[in-house]
Amino acid sequence: MPDIADPQFTWASPAGSGLLPDKHWKQWLFDPGSLTQLLIRKSDNRFKVELVAEEWIEIERADLRSQFGPVSQTHRFWSRKVILMGNNRPWVMAHTLVPEHSLFSPLKQVLELNTKPLGEYLFSHPDLIRTGMDITSYGVNCWARRSLFFLFCKPVMVAEFFLPALLED
Repeated sequence: MPDIADPQFTWASPAGSGLLPDKHWKQWLFDPGSLTQLLIRKSDNRFKVELVAEEWIEIERADLRSQFGPVSQTHRFWSRKVILMGNNRPWVMAHTLVPEHSLFSPLKQVLELNTKPLGEYLFSHPDLIRTGMDITSYGVNCWARRSLFFLFCKPVMVAEFFLPALLED
């Protein structure tokens, strides 16, 4: 299961990355809306979330930690890894990081999502802000995007690793 913090991923803004995904991937990578809603439509409502792992972690990489504001090396993050399934096939692997300080707000509800989609929760709030999106390639012609969201003025990072089956179905 991919990890946002894995140094093998070279995240960069689409404009500055020099990466050129083909047109089929572009529509998934650059859509500004809810990926959950796109997957629900594509699967004709045969969509589900498979929970892989939830745990408290510390992030060693200072460059990643700094995206959440000034947090210490020992600051804890809630890490949630899921597989987004369509038509009973894995389409997307997702990893979410929420700094502990973000959870001292209504955002603490993300701790109780279990197999409910995070995107459904985030995009149900009209004050949700996406401050940017980075992309990376991985494997053979596979792509991922990483977004930093702010909800209740608190940061949440989501990385979505798109699997080839998404284009096959």
